[in-house]
Amino acid sequence: MTRPRKPPLRVTLLRITTILFPLFLCWLFILAVSSIQQQARQTIGEPDASLDAAQLLFYEWTVFINQEKINQPSSLAMDKVVPVESGKSLADVISEMQTEGIISDADLFRKILIFTGADRRILPGKYLIPAGSSLRDTARHLQNASSSLIDFSILPGWRKEEIAAALPTSGLSISIDEFLTLVNKPLQDDDVFGTDIPSHEGFLAPGLYSFRRDVSVEAFVSAFIDESKRELTQDIRAAYAGHGLSVYQAVILASIVQREAVIDEEKPLIASVFLNRLARGMPLQSDPTAQYALGYSSEWGWWKSPLSLSDLEIESPYNTYIINGLPPSPISNPDQASLQAVANPQESTYLYFRAACDSSGRHLFANSIEEHTMNGCPDTGAGS
Repeated sequence: MTRPRKPPLRVTLLRITTILFPLFLCWLFILAVSSIQQQARQTIGEPDASLDAAQLLFYEWTVFINQEKINQPSSLAMDKVVPVESGKSLADVISEMQTEGIISDADLFRKILIFTGADRRILPGKYLIPAGSSLRDTARHLQNASSSLIDFSILPGWRKEEIAAALPTSGLSISIDEFLTLVNKPLQDDDVFGTDIPSHEGFLAPGLYSFRRDVSVEAFVSAFIDESKRELTQDIRAAYAGHGLSVYQAVILASIVQREAVIDEEKPLIASVFLNRLARGMPLQSDPTAQYALGYSSEWGWWKSPLSLSDLEIESPYNTYIINGLPPSPISNPDQASLQAVANPQESTYLYFRAACDSSGRHLFANSIEEHTMNGCPDTGAGS
């Protein structure tokens, strides 16, 4: 019997190579895919569980080949706020972000959001994107609750306690006590505000602000102070000096004008009345100063209305019915219109004003006490 011949060694090696080479390629492919997956996840985090295998591989490859671009700091020179409105498409939000220079590549950014599932998790709100944020960081800020912004309003004429009362329901992490502790401290000497200012009252500029949820009380208050500095321009401060008022005295008077006026256009005329009275050494006799002196009551809140005759006699350095000149500090936080009114009062000789009887919010002005009395409402004989 003839024994079968063994194949030559090189044939055997060729056969083995033919079998092992595809296995080797598969092994290399698995290693490559694993490396791509690992680097993609290290770059932007874990993928969304809803992606199928083909989608996962596509987005992982996209992240892998764009790692440098994803991690590169943006050219954004200052912090930006991204508003995400309810009902607005993510594509529109991303497009606006690119237009604003917040992101450099809208398509790549959209793919990052899809990969992580953030495209379905971003909630309506405002998000603070710090200057220089990379695409990766920007995507994280849009998913981070602490990066979302809370709107906080200070209404014109609020006193500091009213601002504090709005904190518990604001969504911010600042307590009433820590806010009042800070604003009751003397205001730091400043070229704009002046010196020896006993508290922050009067310089907590009214308006709508946006803050991170975790904003510190110091940054919170600084935003109001900085806005007040912007409003108290050099021209306004020079106008105050022309009336013989320091900035602080002018802010005190503006805080009274703020509480007296209902309509902005009347503020310059109301300021004129008070300046005329100060020039003559007459007491201001302003109801809001008596209201401030009365303080808070569960019956009337912070501003009692109407006032009784006995209320106007309350012993207080703030009650301008019993003191001459200005009270020792502002009674509220005035808006820019009130600050401007004291700087640029309407020229007049009026010394008196009272609320009109038609509930319009307007006032009737008079040069004499007799004329002022005649302006009283017929049914009560009195105005405000």
